[in-house]
Amino acid sequence: MLDKGSLTTLRQVTLGDYIIELAWSPNGTKIAVVTVEGAVFLLDAHGDSAADKQVGQHAGGGNSVSWRSDGAEFATAGHDGLAKVWDGDSGRELAAFEAGDSWVTKVVYNPRRKVLATAAGKHLSLWDEQREAFYESSDHSSTIADVGWNPDGSGVAVAAYNGVTLHVPGKQRQPRKYTWKGSSLVLAWSPDGKYVATGEQDSTVHFWHVKSGDDAQMWGFPTKVLELSWDFSGRWLATGGGASVCLWDCSGEGPAGRKPREYEAHSNKLTQVAFQPDGKLLASSDADGVLALWDPMKHNKVIGGQVLLSPASCLRWSKDGTLAVGQRNGMVAIFEVQSVAKSTAGTVLPESN
Repeated sequence: MLDKGSLTTLRQVTLGDYIIELAWSPNGTKIAVVTVEGAVFLLDAHGDSAADKQVGQHAGGGNSVSWRSDGAEFATAGHDGLAKVWDGDSGRELAAFEAGDSWVTKVVYNPRRKVLATAAGKHLSLWDEQREAFYESSDHSSTIADVGWNPDGSGVAVAAYNGVTLHVPGKQRQPRKYTWKGSSLVLAWSPDGKYVATGEQDSTVHFWHVKSGDDAQMWGFPTKVLELSWDFSGRWLATGGGASVCLWDCSGEGPAGRKPREYEAHSNKLTQVAFQPDGKLLASSDADGVLALWDPMKHNKVIGGQVLLSPASCLRWSKDGTLAVGQRNGMVAIFEVQSVAKSTAGTVLPESN
């Protein structure tokens, strides 16, 4: 039975359409949301419903949203071939520009600079503050599935068929290829920038040492892996790909030859896993609408959670540890995590092999 006391509902907002993606503003006061039908919303994270508003629309549908690191603006991607930029305070549309294909998969701001990466079809573009593209590449073997900047913002990795391509503008003649004969669907950089993990169509997880190019593969997942999240230390990688949360020890030589820690509470396929950015708690959700909270370094049992009205389509933590949950029924729920320091649920896990 879930201990609902560990998660206090701060507010719930019904937007009426499947939440495809949401993102916290850097200061944690606002949440930008894009729905599957392309509606773009700006929500007040502290509960002022009068400040909530739909600020715009992508014709045909939406895909992605990202905040610039200073919070002055956020960007969205849609099925209309456009990336759009919005004022972070008022929500006013600042710019709309073609990204290279009719379907814009991702928009991702650089964590250190005022640079936006867009992915559309096979095409990657990097845009400066004046919305001018200063770097472009279509050197990818298929439609780009995911994009991620490394933590210091010096390079951007692209996941597609045949593995990962790393672009470091101004410092390389050609993009660096991390080749794998499979279809990479999602990617996640370790916090120290040493590793890139990818979730694969063939129900595996691939793990790359960025400097050496050495790789490892984790298999045995029941389904394709769309859920990846690193803990703040960079030692542990949480994965989905089934009903169990798997935690891989990536210290030392990495996860090769090690068995994962498995955390079992869900009875259906996971839809999301997400570590707190500066904490040790892990949230997971499944196709039955169960939201679970774990303290995985201490316990192998759920320490709290909620049963949602609809399965979660995205879980996003703010920097202060508040959890926003976007759901398939169009609801956005915001939860405050209560202290779990005195929790006695579960048992201490042994060290990894």
